[in-house]
Amino acid sequence: MQKPNRPDVVQVALKIPFAQHLDYQLPEHLSTPPVGGRVLVNLGKNKTVVGIVLSFSDHSSFSKLKPIQAILDEQAILNEADLTLFKQASKYYQVTLGEMIFTALPAWLKKTANKPIPLQKWWRTKSTLEQATERLQAAPKQLEIYQYLLLHGPLTSQSLSHISSSASQICKQLAEKNLAQAEELCLLANEAPYDPGFQLTADQDAALKQLKQAHDKFNVMLLDGITGSGKTEVYIQFIQNLMLENKQVLVLVPEIGLTPQLFQEISQRIKGQMAVLHSGLSDGARARVWHHAKTGLIDVVVATRSGIFTPFKNLGAILIDEEHDLSYKQQDGTRYSARDLAVLRGKINDFPVILGSATPSFESLNHAIGGKYKWLKLRSRTNNNPMPSITLQNALNNKPSKGLSLKTLHKIESHLANGNQVLVFLNRRGWSPKLICNECSWIGTCDDCDAYLTYHKHLNLLKCHHCDRRYTLPEFCPGCGSQHVETLGVGTEKIADGLSQHFSDTPIIRFDRDAVKTPKHWQNNLEAVRSGNPCVIVGTQMLSKGHDFPLLSLVVVVNVDNSFFSSDFRATEYLAQLLTQVSGRAGRADTKGEVIIQTQFPDHAFFHALFDQGYESFAKSQLTERQEMQFPPYTYLAIIRAQHRDASLLDHFLNDMVVFCENNEQVSVLGPLPALVAKKQKLHRMQLILNANQRKALHLLIYQLKKQFNDKSIQWFVDIDPVSFD
Repeated sequence: MQKPNRPDVVQVALKIPFAQHLDYQLPEHLSTPPVGGRVLVNLGKNKTVVGIVLSFSDHSSFSKLKPIQAILDEQAILNEADLTLFKQASKYYQVTLGEMIFTALPAWLKKTANKPIPLQKWWRTKSTLEQATERLQAAPKQLEIYQYLLLHGPLTSQSLSHISSSASQICKQLAEKNLAQAEELCLLANEAPYDPGFQLTADQDAALKQLKQAHDKFNVMLLDGITGSGKTEVYIQFIQNLMLENKQVLVLVPEIGLTPQLFQEISQRIKGQMAVLHSGLSDGARARVWHHAKTGLIDVVVATRSGIFTPFKNLGAILIDEEHDLSYKQQDGTRYSARDLAVLRGKINDFPVILGSATPSFESLNHAIGGKYKWLKLRSRTNNNPMPSITLQNALNNKPSKGLSLKTLHKIESHLANGNQVLVFLNRRGWSPKLICNECSWIGTCDDCDAYLTYHKHLNLLKCHHCDRRYTLPEFCPGCGSQHVETLGVGTEKIADGLSQHFSDTPIIRFDRDAVKTPKHWQNNLEAVRSGNPCVIVGTQMLSKGHDFPLLSLVVVVNVDNSFFSSDFRATEYLAQLLTQVSGRAGRADTKGEVIIQTQFPDHAFFHALFDQGYESFAKSQLTERQEMQFPPYTYLAIIRAQHRDASLLDHFLNDMVVFCENNEQVSVLGPLPALVAKKQKLHRMQLILNANQRKALHLLIYQLKKQFNDKSIQWFVDIDPVSFD
């Protein structure tokens, strides 16, 4: 007999594309599970999966229901506000509620085994340096770990692996000698926070006052500060203010490499507990941060994109550093924007959201101009230095050797002689992006992708950067048999090699995915740069934002001209952000900054509009053009991306979609068009671009298309608010 007030049917969200939820029977031997908690259910014939309880009902439209197998949570892991966020996000991004929820959940919480979340140890010193030095005279590696912990702790043993692969064992040895101790949390409360005694600039002070005034209600504030203007100091003092009210803070950064730096800067200044959250952590570590944030054990979480879903006990604000960065948009699976979801989450929970950038996205800037966002400007550097001087060097008149002209090399030599550091920026890894035959013009291309092969000299092979397929270097041209085959163009590997030959006594430090493959490599390179010794840094886009190298005085930018020929209407926006950001790395301390841009188009109107007028004026001018052309942010965009092995079948499928859309006067459809990479991993790729003046009309049409075209032989998906045409 059914107990009073006990539901018969449980509605459960699953990671499935065909339904918002499925109904399951609640067996008599199980108690009522919490809404927002996990349950174990059967899906299909033999599959057991984890689901999230959404609601209950006394009946179902289906006569035979499968029973719930087990209840995994006594208390909900998602509260009502979390579920509201997922419901609204799933509706906006045109995915099922289960797909949205399981995009957010850490992998540990999706496992059917339901093992307890593993513990983690944070190590910190517990003696003076003098005591440790005396006791560790015969153990230099232990002393090295101790000194690093003293400067940077608390840290996990994994964070010390770049010093020693035996860091975990060494930490235990230090604990046995009573020189270090381990705690489950990254506990910072036992020490007085470090006070650097910064005197806020007038801009910083005004911005901080506005943030404090709006700290207890929903507002979106754009902290628009030039590079070196002290946005981080404003973040920290605002965080300190929120923590006085026992509120938690989520800080988002675009790249894993930026989390340690910001974590260190904040941790030195607060009394509380901190954690980092990113894809480089183990499944257990990510679940642990979720649990600690939800139960209020952590005050500040520094996270990358997926951290936007972290549940908190009393979240007081979300800060998004480098808000313009494309990394905040998920590019596979459920394609969400962490920045936009932060704004939605702030609105649902009624707390402020701060978007920080030296080069705000045009969407955010448009909202600030229109008054939807509060616009807080920082227009002076904290060191009172002027912005770096810009030199546009004509690459046609100054022929480069291995990517750099003789004039540029002389400049680099001058800056190194003054004891400074130099950054050479090129957003292209490898030795050379092409292998070409001088006789028949054959170019090495991937068999599986519509892409040129990149030559990697240290591997002595050709590599496709889209599918990672590798090819041996041909001795003769496959097209005509000629031996006159050579590389064309430069990558970071080639530039670093040329610099090593020219500056044989100077460290050349590369930051790209070929040279920095592990956190240990990344940390070792950063330590080498931050040692302060003169060096040349060669890097791709991973170094263009957020990093502070005080002795960096010269930035050289190589080969940005391709952006002038892009079919993406956002190309100039991204180029302006990139050049402004990477230029801003120079002259951030007492050194005077200088920037050299090697280009074949030094007289291009783009350069003069950006560098003569500044980013804000440039952006406003570009926004005017977009309004005239009816492009976002004045319209709403979505891209339907499809792929199949048969190009004609794919084209026919998308043309059927176009015909379906013909009578819709509110949405314009462009296509079918080949994607920028028209074939990838043997699949042909095409797309439709949908543009509408009203968001509602666009979303309605997409909903109708998803309902009408459910042919599973064609892989297709919708990208709402795309940031790229590929």
